[in-house]
Amino acid sequence: MDDRPSSASLLKAVADRMTDWRFHCWYWGDAIAIDGLLEADALGAGAYRDIVVETLQRWNHYCLPNFDDVLAPGAAIIQLVMDGDLPAAAAERVLDQLAGLPTVFGSIPALEPHRLAFRYGVCIDAVYHLPATYALASRWLDDPVLAQRAVDVAVDSMQVLRCDTGWAQWFDPTRRRNNGIAWSRGLGWAVLGLLDAVRILEGRHPADAAADLAGEVLELLAATQTEDGNWAEVLYHTPAGVETSTASFFVAAALHPAASSLAALPPFRAHPATERGASRARTH
Repeated sequence: MDDRPSSASLLKAVADRMTDWRFHCWYWGDAIAIDGLLEADALGAGAYRDIVVETLQRWNHYCLPNFDDVLAPGAAIIQLVMDGDLPAAAAERVLDQLAGLPTVFGSIPALEPHRLAFRYGVCIDAVYHLPATYALASRWLDDPVLAQRAVDVAVDSMQVLRCDTGWAQWFDPTRRRNNGIAWSRGLGWAVLGLLDAVRILEGRHPADAAADLAGEVLELLAATQTEDGNWAEVLYHTPAGVETSTASFFVAAALHPAASSLAALPPFRAHPATERGASRARTH
Protein backbone atom coordinates (compact mmCIF):
# COMPACT_ATOMS: atom_id res chain seq x y z
CA MET A 1 0.00 0.00 0.00
CA ASP A 2 1.25 3.47 -0.87
CA ASP A 3 1.48 5.31 2.46
CA ARG A 4 2.60 8.63 0.99
CA PRO A 5 0.42 11.64 1.84
CA SER A 6 -2.09 12.62 -0.81
CA SER A 7 -1.49 15.69 -2.97
CA ALA A 8 -4.48 17.38 -1.33
CA SER A 9 -3.18 16.81 2.21
CA LEU A 10 0.27 18.05 1.24
CA LEU A 11 -1.21 21.16 -0.34
CA LYS A 12 -3.19 21.87 2.82
CA ALA A 13 -0.13 21.33 5.02
CA VAL A 14 1.97 23.73 2.97
CA ALA A 15 -0.78 26.35 2.78
CA ASP A 16 -1.43 26.09 6.53
CA ARG A 17 2.26 26.66 7.17
CA MET A 18 2.23 29.81 5.03
CA THR A 19 -0.56 31.30 7.13
CA ASP A 20 1.90 31.45 10.05
CA TRP A 21 3.74 34.29 8.29
CA ARG A 22 2.49 37.77 9.15
CA PHE A 23 2.64 39.69 5.90
CA HIS A 24 2.80 43.43 6.40
CA CYS A 25 5.66 44.96 4.42
CA TRP A 26 6.44 43.25 1.16
CA TYR A 27 9.55 41.44 0.00
CA TRP A 28 10.44 39.24 -2.97
CA GLY A 29 8.95 35.92 -1.89
CA ASP A 30 5.70 37.28 -0.49
CA ALA A 31 3.84 37.63 -3.80
CA ILE A 32 4.23 34.00 -4.77
CA ALA A 33 3.10 32.96 -1.27
CA ILE A 34 -0.08 35.04 -1.57
CA ASP A 35 -0.71 33.66 -5.05
CA GLY A 36 -0.19 30.14 -3.72
CA LEU A 37 -2.72 30.66 -0.93
CA LEU A 38 -5.30 31.88 -3.42
CA GLU A 39 -4.68 28.85 -5.64
CA ALA A 40 -4.92 26.51 -2.65
CA ASP A 41 -8.29 28.07 -1.81
CA ALA A 42 -9.47 27.68 -5.41
CA LEU A 43 -8.50 24.00 -5.29
CA GLY A 44 -10.55 23.46 -2.12
CA ALA A 45 -7.67 22.95 0.31
CA GLY A 46 -9.03 25.48 2.80
CA ALA A 47 -10.49 28.97 3.35
CA TYR A 48 -7.29 30.77 2.42
CA ARG A 49 -8.93 33.47 0.33
CA ASP A 50 -10.44 34.99 3.47
CA ILE A 51 -7.00 35.02 5.08
CA VAL A 52 -5.47 36.71 2.04
CA VAL A 53 -8.22 39.34 1.86
CA GLU A 54 -7.84 40.11 5.58
CA THR A 55 -4.06 40.38 5.18
CA LEU A 56 -4.34 42.76 2.25
CA GLN A 57 -7.01 44.84 3.94
CA ARG A 58 -4.74 45.19 6.97
CA TRP A 59 -1.81 46.22 4.77
CA ASN A 60 -3.89 48.76 2.84
CA HIS A 61 -5.44 50.25 5.97
CA TYR A 62 -2.50 50.36 8.38
CA CYS A 63 0.71 50.48 6.29
CA LEU A 64 1.56 53.81 4.77
CA PRO A 65 2.43 53.76 1.05
CA ASN A 66 6.15 53.11 0.60
CA PHE A 67 8.75 51.76 -1.83
CA ASP A 68 8.11 48.17 -0.72
CA ASP A 69 4.60 48.36 -2.22
CA VAL A 70 6.14 47.58 -5.63
CA LEU A 71 6.99 44.10 -4.31
CA ALA A 72 3.41 43.53 -3.15
CA PRO A 73 1.43 40.74 -4.85
CA GLY A 74 0.25 43.20 -7.49
CA ALA A 75 -1.67 40.83 -9.73
CA ALA A 76 -3.48 39.27 -6.76
CA ILE A 77 -4.37 42.69 -5.38
CA ILE A 78 -5.76 43.87 -8.71
CA GLN A 79 -7.76 40.66 -9.15
CA LEU A 80 -9.28 41.04 -5.68
CA VAL A 81 -10.14 44.65 -6.50
CA MET A 82 -11.83 43.46 -9.70
CA ASP A 83 -13.71 40.85 -7.65
CA GLY A 84 -14.91 43.49 -5.16
CA ASP A 85 -12.94 42.14 -2.19
CA LEU A 86 -10.57 45.12 -1.94
CA PRO A 87 -11.04 48.84 -2.58
CA ALA A 88 -9.59 50.31 -5.75
CA ALA A 89 -7.13 52.27 -3.61
CA ALA A 90 -5.24 49.05 -2.86
CA ALA A 91 -4.39 48.54 -6.52
CA GLU A 92 -3.86 52.23 -7.17
CA ARG A 93 -1.17 52.52 -4.51
CA VAL A 94 0.84 49.68 -6.09
CA LEU A 95 0.53 51.17 -9.59
CA ASP A 96 1.31 54.67 -8.31
CA GLN A 97 4.53 53.46 -6.69
CA LEU A 98 5.54 51.61 -9.85
CA ALA A 99 4.84 54.70 -11.96
CA GLY A 100 7.14 56.78 -9.77
CA LEU A 101 10.19 54.53 -10.09
CA PRO A 102 13.20 55.34 -12.27
CA THR A 103 14.05 52.82 -14.96
CA VAL A 104 17.28 50.83 -14.92
CA PHE A 105 17.16 49.46 -18.45
CA GLY A 106 14.62 49.88 -21.23
CA SER A 107 11.19 49.73 -19.62
CA ILE A 108 12.33 47.96 -16.42
CA PRO A 109 11.82 49.95 -13.20
CA ALA A 110 14.32 49.93 -10.35
CA LEU A 111 12.38 48.00 -7.72
CA GLU A 112 14.52 48.85 -4.69
CA PRO A 113 15.89 52.37 -5.18
CA HIS A 114 15.96 52.87 -1.41
CA ARG A 115 18.39 49.97 -0.82
CA LEU A 116 21.93 50.83 -1.88
CA ALA A 117 22.98 47.26 -2.72
CA PHE A 118 20.02 46.79 -5.06
CA ARG A 119 19.46 50.34 -6.26
CA TYR A 120 20.80 49.75 -9.74
CA GLY A 121 20.06 46.41 -11.27
CA VAL A 122 17.58 43.89 -12.62
CA CYS A 123 16.78 40.74 -10.66
CA ILE A 124 15.22 37.75 -12.43
CA ASP A 125 12.59 37.57 -9.69
CA ALA A 126 11.08 40.76 -11.15
CA VAL A 127 9.86 38.73 -14.14
CA TYR A 128 7.44 37.08 -11.74
CA HIS A 129 6.29 40.33 -10.14
CA LEU A 130 5.94 42.88 -12.89
CA PRO A 131 4.57 41.50 -16.19
CA ALA A 132 1.52 39.87 -14.59
CA THR A 133 0.82 42.97 -12.51
CA TYR A 134 0.91 45.25 -15.56
CA ALA A 135 -1.08 42.75 -17.62
CA LEU A 136 -3.92 42.51 -15.11
CA ALA A 137 -3.86 46.26 -14.57
CA SER A 138 -4.41 46.65 -18.31
CA ARG A 139 -7.57 44.53 -18.05
CA TRP A 140 -8.81 46.36 -14.96
CA LEU A 141 -8.26 49.81 -16.47
CA ASP A 142 -8.83 48.79 -20.10
CA ASP A 143 -5.43 50.31 -20.90
CA PRO A 144 -3.45 48.87 -23.83
CA VAL A 145 -0.39 50.88 -22.77
CA LEU A 146 -0.14 48.80 -19.59
CA ALA A 147 -0.56 45.62 -21.62
CA GLN A 148 2.37 46.60 -23.82
CA ARG A 149 4.39 47.49 -20.74
CA ALA A 150 3.80 43.98 -19.39
CA VAL A 151 5.33 42.50 -22.53
CA ASP A 152 8.12 45.08 -22.73
CA VAL A 153 9.23 44.52 -19.13
CA ALA A 154 9.25 40.75 -19.63
CA VAL A 155 11.23 40.94 -22.87
CA ASP A 156 13.66 43.63 -21.70
CA SER A 157 14.35 41.75 -18.46
CA MET A 158 15.02 38.44 -20.16
CA GLN A 159 17.14 40.18 -22.80
CA VAL A 160 19.60 41.69 -20.33
CA LEU A 161 19.66 38.55 -18.19
CA ARG A 162 20.41 36.17 -21.07
CA CYS A 163 23.78 34.48 -20.67
CA ASP A 164 25.71 31.53 -22.12
CA THR A 165 24.01 29.07 -19.74
CA GLY A 166 20.48 30.45 -20.00
CA TRP A 167 19.39 33.51 -18.02
CA ALA A 168 21.31 35.07 -15.19
CA GLN A 169 20.12 36.03 -11.75
CA TRP A 170 21.23 39.68 -11.89
CA PHE A 171 22.04 42.40 -14.42
CA ASP A 172 24.17 45.40 -13.46
CA PRO A 173 23.52 48.33 -15.84
CA THR A 174 26.51 50.30 -14.55
CA ARG A 175 28.83 47.51 -15.76
CA ARG A 176 26.51 46.65 -18.66
CA ARG A 177 26.64 42.95 -18.01
CA ASN A 178 24.87 40.27 -16.00
CA ASN A 179 26.52 37.96 -13.51
CA GLY A 180 26.22 34.86 -15.71
CA ILE A 181 24.72 32.79 -12.87
CA ALA A 182 21.81 30.72 -14.20
CA TRP A 183 20.10 30.26 -10.84
CA SER A 184 17.57 27.51 -11.35
CA ARG A 185 15.08 28.69 -8.74
CA GLY A 186 15.16 32.16 -10.29
CA LEU A 187 14.25 30.57 -13.62
CA GLY A 188 11.23 29.10 -11.85
CA TRP A 189 10.13 32.59 -10.87
CA ALA A 190 10.69 33.82 -14.40
CA VAL A 191 8.86 31.11 -16.31
CA LEU A 192 5.79 31.29 -14.07
CA GLY A 193 5.72 35.07 -14.41
CA LEU A 194 5.97 34.84 -18.19
CA LEU A 195 3.20 32.27 -18.36
CA ASP A 196 0.95 34.30 -16.04
CA ALA A 197 1.33 37.34 -18.28
CA VAL A 198 0.60 35.29 -21.41
CA ARG A 199 -2.56 33.85 -19.83
CA ILE A 200 -3.83 37.27 -18.68
CA LEU A 201 -3.17 38.95 -22.04
CA GLU A 202 -4.54 36.11 -24.15
CA GLY A 203 -7.05 37.40 -26.68
CA ARG A 204 -6.55 41.00 -25.57
CA HIS A 205 -3.00 41.93 -26.50
CA PRO A 206 -0.20 40.20 -28.44
CA ALA A 207 2.08 38.40 -26.03
CA ASP A 208 3.96 36.21 -28.52
CA ALA A 209 7.36 37.48 -27.41
CA ALA A 210 6.68 36.55 -23.78
CA ALA A 211 5.29 33.16 -24.84
CA ASP A 212 8.39 32.46 -26.92
CA LEU A 213 10.61 33.25 -23.95
CA ALA A 214 8.59 30.95 -21.71
CA GLY A 215 9.04 28.21 -24.29
CA GLU A 216 12.80 28.79 -24.37
CA VAL A 217 13.03 28.53 -20.60
CA LEU A 218 11.04 25.29 -20.61
CA GLU A 219 13.35 23.88 -23.28
CA LEU A 220 16.37 24.76 -21.14
CA LEU A 221 14.79 23.13 -18.09
CA ALA A 222 13.96 19.97 -20.01
CA ALA A 223 17.61 19.75 -21.06
CA THR A 224 19.07 20.31 -17.59
CA GLN A 225 16.91 18.16 -15.30
CA THR A 226 19.07 15.57 -13.57
CA GLU A 227 18.37 11.87 -13.28
CA ASP A 228 16.96 12.20 -9.75
CA GLY A 229 14.29 14.66 -10.97
CA ASN A 230 15.97 17.78 -9.60
CA TRP A 231 18.05 20.64 -10.97
CA ALA A 232 21.40 22.05 -9.97
CA GLU A 233 21.31 25.28 -7.97
CA VAL A 234 23.24 26.91 -10.83
CA LEU A 235 22.82 25.34 -14.26
CA TYR A 236 25.95 23.93 -15.91
CA HIS A 237 28.04 24.72 -12.82
CA THR A 238 29.66 21.48 -11.67
CA PRO A 239 30.34 22.49 -8.03
CA ALA A 240 26.71 23.55 -7.54
CA GLY A 241 24.55 21.63 -5.11
CA VAL A 242 21.03 20.36 -5.69
CA GLU A 243 18.19 22.90 -5.61
CA THR A 244 15.38 20.80 -4.15
CA SER A 245 12.79 23.59 -4.30
CA THR A 246 12.67 23.77 -8.09
CA ALA A 247 10.86 20.57 -9.05
CA SER A 248 7.51 21.98 -7.93
CA PHE A 249 8.22 25.25 -9.73
CA PHE A 250 8.87 23.54 -13.02
CA VAL A 251 6.08 20.99 -12.86
CA ALA A 252 3.74 23.92 -12.11
CA ALA A 253 5.10 25.62 -15.23
CA ALA A 254 4.54 22.52 -17.36
CA LEU A 255 0.95 22.27 -16.09
CA HIS A 256 0.25 26.01 -16.41
CA PRO A 257 -2.82 26.77 -18.58
CA ALA A 258 -0.74 29.03 -20.83
CA ALA A 259 1.87 26.33 -21.44
CA SER A 260 -0.32 23.98 -23.45
CA SER A 261 0.18 25.90 -26.69
CA LEU A 262 3.95 26.30 -26.37
CA ALA A 263 6.12 24.38 -28.78
CA ALA A 264 8.59 23.67 -25.99
CA LEU A 265 6.10 21.89 -23.77
CA PRO A 266 6.09 18.42 -25.41
CA PRO A 267 9.85 17.80 -24.97
CA PHE A 268 9.61 19.01 -21.38
CA ARG A 269 6.81 16.57 -20.63
CA ALA A 270 8.54 13.78 -22.50
CA HIS A 271 11.80 14.18 -20.62
CA PRO A 272 12.47 10.89 -18.74
CA ALA A 273 12.97 12.57 -15.38
CA THR A 274 9.85 14.72 -15.48
CA GLU A 275 7.68 12.12 -13.78
CA ARG A 276 10.23 11.90 -10.99
CA GLY A 277 10.08 15.68 -10.69
CA ALA A 278 6.30 15.53 -10.51
CA SER A 279 6.54 12.87 -7.83
CA ARG A 280 8.89 15.07 -5.82
CA ALA A 281 6.45 17.96 -6.23
CA ARG A 282 3.69 15.76 -4.78
CA THR A 283 5.76 14.43 -1.87
CA HIS A 284 7.88 17.42 -0.89
